[in-house]
Amino acid sequence: MKIVILLAAIVVVLAILTLGISFPVRSSYASKAKLIQRVEKSTGDDLFGDNGTVIGSPQMLIIEDEKAFLGPVKPGEPLSVDEKYLKDHNVYPLQLKTVDFFINYIRLSTGMSLIIAIIAYALASRRLKSATTITVVQS
Repeated sequence: MKIVILLAAIVVVLAILTLGISFPVRSSYASKAKLIQRVEKSTGDDLFGDNGTVIGSPQMLIIEDEKAFLGPVKPGEPLSVDEKYLKDHNVYPLQLKTVDFFINYIRLSTGMSLIIAIIAYALASRRLKSATTITVVQS
């Protein structure tokens, strides 16, 4: 029983730490995310003054390489990113949706393990106390 109590206490501590760390991690990623439109530029686009072919819709992405961004941006419009540059330099944008997805599941599973560990700790403590009490009475 003592080992169950020890393991449950370790899980409780780790779960609380994980839950506590998940909030600043998500905030850090959210602060780096920008509304970005991926654009595929061809050689004729610059010649004719075209902005390129839009790929998908604007997304909240995290891209740390500043060279990937195209030209000046008008206020209220998403930043444009050159898709060819991303592919050539192996830059993989991270969607904020993906971060949120994993953080939510980490929080959910950590919360569930916390609840289970607290229940295991309480039951093991109670059983250890009752086993100690019975042993004393029998002696």
